[in-house]
Amino acid sequence: MRRGLWYGVVWSIALATALAQPAALQEDPLLQRRITVWLKLEPMRDALRFIARQTGVSLRCQDAIAEEKVAIFVENRPAHEILTQLARVFRYEWRQHESGGYILYVPDETRLAEERYERAVREARRKAVMDLVQAARKVRQMSLQQRQEALRALQQDSKTPSTPEQLAFRTALQHMTPIRVQLATTDGQLTQVEVHDGKYAVLHALAALPERAIQALLNGQTIGLSTKPAAGIYPLPDDALLPNYMRSPSIVRRSLEEDDQVYPPRNPEFAGMWLRLLPRISAIECWLISVRTSQPNTGNPSSANPIRETTCTTAIVPLELTAYLQEEPLLREWSNWATRREALLESVPERFSPTEERPLRTPPTYRCVGRVGCNHVTTADALELLAWTTRRPIVGDAFRLVRVWYEPQRQYMPRMLLSDLLPYCWVRADESDYLLVRHRFYWDYQQYELPEAWLRPLEQKYEQERWLTLDDYIALAGRLSDAQAEFLVQGRHLYRPALLARFEIEPLVSCLPALRFLAALASAQRQVLSAGRWLPYSRLDATQRRLFQQAVSDLFPPDQQLFREPLPPVHSNGLANLIAPQWGGYTPAALEDIFGASSHGDTVSEPAVRLQPDQESLHPFILSPEGAISHTFGDLTHVQLIREYVDQYIQSALSSRPGSRLMAARVRRVYIVFLVEWDKLKIYEFVLWHPEPFEWSPPKADSQQL
Repeated sequence: MRRGLWYGVVWSIALATALAQPAALQEDPLLQRRITVWLKLEPMRDALRFIARQTGVSLRCQDAIAEEKVAIFVENRPAHEILTQLARVFRYEWRQHESGGYILYVPDETRLAEERYERAVREARRKAVMDLVQAARKVRQMSLQQRQEALRALQQDSKTPSTPEQLAFRTALQHMTPIRVQLATTDGQLTQVEVHDGKYAVLHALAALPERAIQALLNGQTIGLSTKPAAGIYPLPDDALLPNYMRSPSIVRRSLEEDDQVYPPRNPEFAGMWLRLLPRISAIECWLISVRTSQPNTGNPSSANPIRETTCTTAIVPLELTAYLQEEPLLREWSNWATRREALLESVPERFSPTEERPLRTPPTYRCVGRVGCNHVTTADALELLAWTTRRPIVGDAFRLVRVWYEPQRQYMPRMLLSDLLPYCWVRADESDYLLVRHRFYWDYQQYELPEAWLRPLEQKYEQERWLTLDDYIALAGRLSDAQAEFLVQGRHLYRPALLARFEIEPLVSCLPALRFLAALASAQRQVLSAGRWLPYSRLDATQRRLFQQAVSDLFPPDQQLFREPLPPVHSNGLANLIAPQWGGYTPAALEDIFGASSHGDTVSEPAVRLQPDQESLHPFILSPEGAISHTFGDLTHVQLIREYVDQYIQSALSSRPGSRLMAARVRRVYIVFLVEWDKLKIYEFVLWHPEPFEWSPPKADSQQL
């Protein structure tokens, strides 16, 4: 018994030691089989199952990496070779599994290196903000002439800034030096004016803030500045000029051909901004507001009564973190691992000639804002084209969050495809002819990438039915982690769309707080909303109330909190515009139903939420030869009222761009209405649209022009 026990202990120790050692896949006879693997955006777990079915060898991976997506385009190669390259590009390892087969796992060395890098990114973000503020303070002390001379010197210098501090100075100088242009005044004279953008105001404001405000910004607080600062708000410096159109014009040239305006070098009486740091995308976001006074665009400007208008906009100042991280060990390792650009491009052919055996492969069409077809594809799509046109085996990671520009002629140009990928990926030409691909900043994308199990069923439904529903988006929003939701919301200005899919992503991003609230509701609560009734706040549980508050909260505090005096009343055009950009905007019928709900017997005396569907509508638009939506109109009902004018407009638009087409968007809209107080609503406009051919019948000769 003792001898048997001793043998058992020895065998257990030997087995544990063997399982802990990296597996020699090349020694497994079953993995000598030559196989073809052609997978794009495939979860790691499913990719291993696919290979396991071809080899008869059990293949697993750790749960933590099961949803990581891979791109494998390999034809007729030994299975052990493909699996080894897969582990190599991810820096994972294989070991034998106790129940047989092999398991792919993350070694401690890889995990610790990535954790160290994440800490370095957080520190780099703080350093980038401080350096940008110091650079802005330096530029602020320079005269306009000094700024212009320094900017010209930088533009003539072909050398890239060598330090992060120099890069920050270059960024500040570029955005804090206004462009100078000449405009004609009403008397025919030329006057020189300066053109400012939102970043100009942001950087001047940052330069004027005290250190305690900068530290508060770094700690996640929202910082306010205004011309009439309320308590806790900082004074907006005089040189933090808002964009030109947000200032009261002093000279206006009014004609049908021109509408030039000259703006004074000062902000309006009421002007302000909110600043906050967006850690998910490493950027500073600003909300700008002003109440400007202008003359109406009719009659004699000197005699017409001036009007007050509120103008608002956002500005984003991205933080360039790459320069701060170049010496980080993980980044250096990947840079040294990758093959030099010149050698890579020389290793692939410049042209591809399709054959009957090797015809062209067209990538999928994604939905993009403002376009019928998207002009981008995922990097995985580009890798597939590269593998197909070069016959090179390719193994890499894959994301929908990373996209590259695509044109049909790219199918014939493998070298150009590879060149397009290099800004986004590290690529290594392996000694066995493989191209191994790892995305730059993959550690960030892995946090925010949406699983294929969520997206593919929606894509399949859209391909079959051409429509998704509000419930589809509610279910998707309910699956998002807090990190994914924050990334989509914070990145709404930088990523349009945030990720590539064959259905519309914009409705998810624009209505995300409301959709996440709806996803938390129980079946009975949803039935109340489906019936068109108010769902009172008192019928919500603690989690639902928290999501309700998030949905009704604005990204920035109310504008009035910036000012110690009440904002003056302003002019509003209401819903008068019949020809409007895109096809959003509340329709009068829907607004009547929303505000008139109490007249239908549906009353509430507390915060509540309801859904208000709108009638399906048809919106004509002009489609450019490139697939972009170049001109849009109101819905067809309104367009018919001004059909003679619209006909002239359509003919002009079509003739100005040969190859343009007239189409229409069939629009389905639901308003998600939150009653915050008895006189305050927050309305999310959930809009889906589908393009279709459209025939416009010209107006009759006796039709009346409005």
